[in-house]
Amino acid sequence: MRFRHGLVFLVLLSLCFTVKSQCIRSCDLALASYFVWPGSNLSFIARVMETSGIDSYNKDVVPNRDSLLAGTRINIPFSCECVNGNFLGYMFEYDVNSGDTYHTVAETYFSNLTTVEAMEWFNSYSPTKIPDSHELNVSVNCSCGNSAVSEDYGLFITYPLRPGETLTSIAQNVQLDETLLQRYNPGVNFSQGSGFVHIPGKDPNGSYPPLKSRTSRWSHCWHNCGSNCWSSVVGCWCMFWISPKELAL
Repeated sequence: MRFRHGLVFLVLLSLCFTVKSQCIRSCDLALASYFVWPGSNLSFIARVMETSGIDSYNKDVVPNRDSLLAGTRINIPFSCECVNGNFLGYMFEYDVNSGDTYHTVAETYFSNLTTVEAMEWFNSYSPTKIPDSHELNVSVNCSCGNSAVSEDYGLFITYPLRPGETLTSIAQNVQLDETLLQRYNPGVNFSQGSGFVHIPGKDPNGSYPPLKSRTSRWSHCWHNCGSNCWSSVVGCWCMFWISPKELAL
């Protein structure tokens, strides 16, 4: 067993010096809070967000697929992956139409789930010369939870903040404790009117799925590792919190 401990430590040390990833695991699924804008419909939103599973997450707010009430929010399921080893999110591919700009794509079609700055970073086109009939990379961030906060929540919503919203109003709307939401988003001003936060979401059955135990161990450990290599080696020794039976496999 001592040999195996040493072997795992050496592997961890090697990874520390060769990999600078900010994420090491994904949680497969996340939700995006989409603010419905005037003239939009579910068919368009489903095409842009590359999904067909909207109805099951919005049973009470989507009575008609092609008649959505502007100003409401609907939850869109999407894949939560480790993008290029750098961040948790998903890279959508948007088909450009004549007249599209980074602003219209980010702020309208993707309802502020991404930013103009992110559009410019992940695309090489000039903001004023985006060619028609091409594809744009659109990044949307996600969260897999944090066992240091709670293991009761394993599905999270990427929630763009809008003017007039506050921590209190959002907590009341989603019926969750303000302190819990703030702990999942440390240092974020919920009243800033822009940017986004991550809040727990419900599954199609209306329940909060718990954080998967094995994922929580790794994500909590990685969260505590820090960016310094040596502190990462020491901090990530918590990976041996995995039971002896798991180590023996």
